[in-house]
Amino acid sequence: MTAGHPHVYFRGRWVTAEEATVPIGSLAMRYGLSVFEGVRLYAPAAGGGHARPFLLEEHLARMAASLRAMRFPDPGLARLPDVVDELIDRNDIRADAYVRVAATPFNPGQLGDPAVPELTVTATPMGRKQWLARGRAMDLCISSGQRGPAEVHPPAAKNIANYAGPRLAWQEARDAGYDGCVLTNRHGRLAEAPTAALFLVRDGVLSTPALDEDVLPGITRAWVLRTARVKGVPVQETTLTRDDARWADEAFLCGTGLEFAPVRSFDRHVLAGERQPGPMTRELVAEYFVRVREEAGVPAGARACPEVTRGSTA
Repeated sequence: MTAGHPHVYFRGRWVTAEEATVPIGSLAMRYGLSVFEGVRLYAPAAGGGHARPFLLEEHLARMAASLRAMRFPDPGLARLPDVVDELIDRNDIRADAYVRVAATPFNPGQLGDPAVPELTVTATPMGRKQWLARGRAMDLCISSGQRGPAEVHPPAAKNIANYAGPRLAWQEARDAGYDGCVLTNRHGRLAEAPTAALFLVRDGVLSTPALDEDVLPGITRAWVLRTARVKGVPVQETTLTRDDARWADEAFLCGTGLEFAPVRSFDRHVLAGERQPGPMTRELVAEYFVRVREEAGVPAGARACPEVTRGSTA
């Protein structure tokens, strides 16, 4: 996870990645307890400067909410902006990367014992995933695997145990020849992909499952909704069904690590749009990379956006 960026912040000190180990008897290892956030770092387009975090405040606010939901005390989130800055400096990060911030209980105990989380912050080199890098669109299935409801686990809590079931659904989809899957909720409606939010476009309207449909309040999801509204795009957070997916003109997944991935088909039903990514997807992706480069120190509009390959249906 830290290849290329060996210096990590671990339990209040700077160590190498090899030194950052989790005790086998800890609550984290025994019960899958660790609240985390992934934060993208983006380098200035002109080069020469350090990469900078994108939407860090939003990530830390969500992490604070996750800590409350999991009944974890605050391990010191207020110092994380400085820690991230030092992480970038120590590793001399000048290319796009991914920072993982975790609040992990290293203390031993039984199921009902209090968790005493401590902070770990690591960085991994990360550019575009294949969907943007190669201009590919995903073939997804609508999985029988479900996103757990609030009665099972708070959907808004970004804790590692929440990903065990979705991981199995993703593997099952890959075994069946798909690129991935969309999970349903307990009502059989569409929720999200295992690590990304789902958006559909039909007749010029951008739709995504509402937060009460058992979805994570995604940071990139929120950015897309804000940006679309500013652009005057009709937006709805609503309930979505399998038929909504199959009859969409275009669709995409989005998330911090993934960034964006256009969708070509659901359950072998190719979307109605003439080409994927569709025009709204292309516009949002282009706007995203203008913004992230701007926040990394480049004036808005000062660059084109080669990150998005236009018009591919591969």
